[in-house]
Amino acid sequence: MEEEKKLAKRRKLNMKLYPTYRMLAADALFFGAIKVLFLTQVKGFSNANVVFMESIYAFFKMILQIPMAVLVSKLGIRKSVIIGNIFWTLELVLILFAQNYFMIILAELSSAIGWAFKSIAEAPLLTKSIPEANTKGKIFTKIDSKGYSRYCYISAISTVIAGFLYEINPYVPVILTIVFMVFALIISLNFTEVKQEESKTVKESINDVKEGMKFIIKSPRLKSLLIMLGFMWGMICLFGTYQTTLLKDINVSAKYIGIILAVLDIIQGIAATKVNEFNEKHKNKTLTYMALQMTLGILIAGGVVLIGLQRIPMLAIIIFTYIIRMKDRGIYKVIKRRYIGNFMTPEILTKVYSVDSVIASILRMSICALGSWLLTFMSIERAMVVVGILFTFVTLILSRYMKKRIGLKPEEYTEKDVVKV
Repeated sequence: MEEEKKLAKRRKLNMKLYPTYRMLAADALFFGAIKVLFLTQVKGFSNANVVFMESIYAFFKMILQIPMAVLVSKLGIRKSVIIGNIFWTLELVLILFAQNYFMIILAELSSAIGWAFKSIAEAPLLTKSIPEANTKGKIFTKIDSKGYSRYCYISAISTVIAGFLYEINPYVPVILTIVFMVFALIISLNFTEVKQEESKTVKESINDVKEGMKFIIKSPRLKSLLIMLGFMWGMICLFGTYQTTLLKDINVSAKYIGIILAVLDIIQGIAATKVNEFNEKHKNKTLTYMALQMTLGILIAGGVVLIGLQRIPMLAIIIFTYIIRMKDRGIYKVIKRRYIGNFMTPEILTKVYSVDSVIASILRMSICALGSWLLTFMSIERAMVVVGILFTFVTLILSRYMKKRIGLKPEEYTEKDVVKV
């Protein structure tokens, strides 16, 4: 009885802290708004260099993911979240003092280590903290979306501030980013391990990861789901860099870019709270609708610049397509964790997230490398049109592949797709 009370207390503490932690640790506040401007105007890198950073990061994360999964299995969920936040903070410190592209590469390595830990450990931390129940998936979504929506709102405020501060001193927003990262680190120190598990040997940890990979390979549902989610994440990362680059190249000032991105963050935050409703409406077509909206949006945004539309209607159309993309991004960040977590136990979930991160990194690296290569010989608007057309076709192909594998009724899945508690 005493042990059950302690377990309930640890779970309650984690569920209480998680939304605030997610608000501060979902992504870098302040810096996201001025990243492209800071790296091109202050550090002197080209647009292609900046986009290629996404590929470098994805490459590091891909090769590190399995070793990090072994470390998470050995260290435990709580310690892994803390270590992830330390390396995440170090990334911005390295960027702040970067004098050459080699330091940027080191920053991307630090970021890859940090996010490898975070992507494997954060969701299972919350999953383990929620008591077993039929509504566990909805409770997870409610807590996670609460934190992520808060992140979007505070990100909107920080984005506006970053745009104005950048024009005064471009280093100030970067320093503020580091300060908020430290706050997230402090909160992570207050998490508790829900269940004190015995430390595993390296051999045992490697075997755990192998078992997780075997399960995924055998599961038609997970294979198709992780490929689609990875493809969508690659697009989100590329389009995020492309959107700021396009605004910069059509001479939108830093403070107005900040205001535009702030509005987009608010849209993203609202969308993150509507995940259950959106999923109920579109059911097994949810991911396809989101992916098509993103690909067609980037195509239209590049197209209106390419045809030379007048400035006001051109900006209006571009911002509208960005709003749709950010709405989908807000839904994606929450629904991904719910979809992956369905029919999973916490024990297998860390392994699934590990393999998910490898697949996402491979696709992100490939997509962003393509995006960077296109910018070496064509303008940003032409590159957006090219990837918009290409990725629309890819989305339609993946949609057909997923049709009989995702969004089925629970009883329609095979034993290969379900882990019984």
